[in-house]
Amino acid sequence: MTHLLRAPRALVVVSALVLLSMPVLVAMQVASGVGTAYAKGPGGGGSGGSGTSGGTSGGAAAGVSGGAGSGGAGAAAGAGVGGVGVSGSGGAAAGVGAGGGSVSGSAGPPGPSGSPSADGSSPGGGSAGGASAAGGSPGIARDKLFDLTEPERAAQAAAKGAEEAARLAALAAEAARRAGEGQPAGQSSPRADALRAAAEASREAARSAAAASREASRATEAAARAANSVSPDAAVVVRKEAMRARDAAERAWEAVDEAKDRPAQISSGPTVVLASSPGMFQGFRRSMQAEASFARGSALLEERKYKEARDSFAEATVLYPEHDQARALLGWSEYFLGDYRGAALTFKTALRRQPTWEGLHDGLGWSRLRAGRYQLAAAAFRSALARNPDYVDASNGLGTALFERGDYAAALPPLEKALSGSRRLIGAEPPEVTTLRGKAAWSLYYLERHREALAMFIRASLAAPDSYQYQVGMGWCYLKLGQKDDARAAFQRAMKLGPSDETVLEGLRRAGI
Repeated sequence: MTHLLRAPRALVVVSALVLLSMPVLVAMQVASGVGTAYAKGPGGGGSGGSGTSGGTSGGAAAGVSGGAGSGGAGAAAGAGVGGVGVSGSGGAAAGVGAGGGSVSGSAGPPGPSGSPSADGSSPGGGSAGGASAAGGSPGIARDKLFDLTEPERAAQAAAKGAEEAARLAALAAEAARRAGEGQPAGQSSPRADALRAAAEASREAARSAAAASREASRATEAAARAANSVSPDAAVVVRKEAMRARDAAERAWEAVDEAKDRPAQISSGPTVVLASSPGMFQGFRRSMQAEASFARGSALLEERKYKEARDSFAEATVLYPEHDQARALLGWSEYFLGDYRGAALTFKTALRRQPTWEGLHDGLGWSRLRAGRYQLAAAAFRSALARNPDYVDASNGLGTALFERGDYAAALPPLEKALSGSRRLIGAEPPEVTTLRGKAAWSLYYLERHREALAMFIRASLAAPDSYQYQVGMGWCYLKLGQKDDARAAFQRAMKLGPSDETVLEGLRRAGI
């Protein structure tokens, strides 16, 4: 369903957390020189997308910068098995991982009216979502204006997430230790190496979860201080800190999900013998073999033969573990195959050797985004942009991650920057740029900049005349501007081009049909 569910995070009324007794680019047209470009980062390549169909950000993408289609952010995704699902956007309430609970989420789809109160997404029209727990923290004054249940439970959820991430990291370390037992000195087993890399990545995720838990605790303490103060801004501070705690809990459980990352496939090739003091000839031969595998993988990647390319790059990294470009392109090959967990793991491994390569941060960001880890994805994209502010693909990624969470005010600047950097002076607009334009248009719509959004939707519809979703966007903008005849015409065009979902039917009802 086209994403027209308005629910900015600042207005979402938070549902009750799980009780304490419950566990809680461009379309890939690879050119010559792909090794350096994708390993280190193109430094301003185009931004891409998965097409014009709105919805989730999952699934194998045709381009590095794939994201949600023009329809919007889609349903909110849970943070994984055992995690706490968090609804950052206006889709369905947050997904719940096995044994997990929702940190936030609306009481139901609020609808596209544009009025938070009428749609049930603000205190004036929505469910209060979460009654005060009995008891509470000692020494906290319970004023009827300040319900500290939410930040307290968010902090508890974050602490539980940190504990779970630490447990997963310990399991990964034990698996790596067992794999290395009995291994003769001077030999390297691809399986043992892969499990050691997974264990290190799991430890990083556990540290991230622990940091998020501390952040949630600090936010809860700040909310309690504000609730006990006489400041006229106390209510605002409590709400702000509650959101901060909720975001930290979401981030902690994203880290829990990342702590589970393992390579989808571990090379089953012959063990590579690495002598403790290799002779010049032996080392030269191994490096030449690795370079041949890398060249073969690069050619296969250009041909979009991702599986074969992955195998060649994996072979190159086994022969020569310091081949950083081969490892970077191994990550992209895994990404294009839809193995987002494996890709994230590979990019994190490469970043330990090359922390300044913005392309690695960008790859980690897109891998996380596809896995539904939007906060962690945004952090990776910011790292890429810190090293190259003009990196278009990372700007698109950052905007997409924020867009998926429903933070449209924050999403719009990077989306507009990516759009500006992707435009062609002549020729037809590439589909991925049109998709990017659609995300910017929906962001403008939700920010109530309806006239600007309308212009953006019209431009997108001219580039993609067969997309019904841009017609839907135009229809809702016309409604907001009081132009019912134009809105009706746009919705009727949408019905001819695509499915007549509830958003289209509701638009027609409001337009007078």
